[in-house]
Amino acid sequence: MLDVLKRHLNPGQDLSRREVVGASLAGIAVMPPAIAATAGPIRSEFMFFASEDDAFRAHFRFERDLVEQGETVTWYHFMVYVVTEGERPAPIVRFEGMEYSYYRRLAPLIYRIHAHNLSFPRDLKTGAFTGTAANPVTGATVNVPPTVLTEDPGVVDSPKGYRTLDSKDARPFKGYAMYRIEGDLIRREHIRAAPANWPTIFVESSTAWVDLAAFHDASVTSLPIHTSGFYVAPFPRWMEMGDRPGHMIGVWTGRKLGSAAELPSDYRAKAENEFPQLLSARWSALDRPLPFAL
Repeated sequence: MLDVLKRHLNPGQDLSRREVVGASLAGIAVMPPAIAATAGPIRSEFMFFASEDDAFRAHFRFERDLVEQGETVTWYHFMVYVVTEGERPAPIVRFEGMEYSYYRRLAPLIYRIHAHNLSFPRDLKTGAFTGTAANPVTGATVNVPPTVLTEDPGVVDSPKGYRTLDSKDARPFKGYAMYRIEGDLIRREHIRAAPANWPTIFVESSTAWVDLAAFHDASVTSLPIHTSGFYVAPFPRWMEMGDRPGHMIGVWTGRKLGSAAELPSDYRAKAENEFPQLLSARWSALDRPLPFAL
């Protein structure tokens, strides 16, 4: 191994073991030892539940917390791509943000949920907070505002599915969900069901994962998940795409935090300066009467 690494680092020159180790620590990748020949295949299997109630408990532990009343902060970064006819899909800007959800149990396994989102644009190349971006399709410099979503009507979620509080359709919606064990992890693959009054060009799909040991520990009512996924939606106005046909794609990675206090310091400072009211739950939303009977 040492001889191979010597030749890779500086062909024709003999290097000491100390020099090789120093080069490795300086950032030059060293080949890891081969995987032991005795290692078996990774565990991979689907997980199914005995009842809709059990499936809902798993769903709510992944997304929120099986408590009487709670708050969940999910922090994420996502890239926004422009997709239009005749052009290669291209990134335009990235965002850093959070979803802050708050919920209350109305009956056994029936929850009322409200949420708000706050995301700030960051430059694609430097990662610095920004207010502009170059549209790769039009060539124009566009103003990119923060994404502030505070008009969520709320939903009622239960083993039967979820109903948005502004929907006239009495039928609950159910998204696709599949649980898959992968080694010492469990993954939840999810496709969000879009209500009829949402744009036709919309889909959201995600994968969340957590240690299998935590999942099997019934005392863990809120699983500390990591997540990644994408969504497809119509062009936002700030892209200034005019009448060009197409859509945007957002691709994110994120994780559930213990509270808003765990948000990164630079993001939190910006939020405190510009939207301090969004760093806490808006419980008054849950005090409005439900528009339908449970």
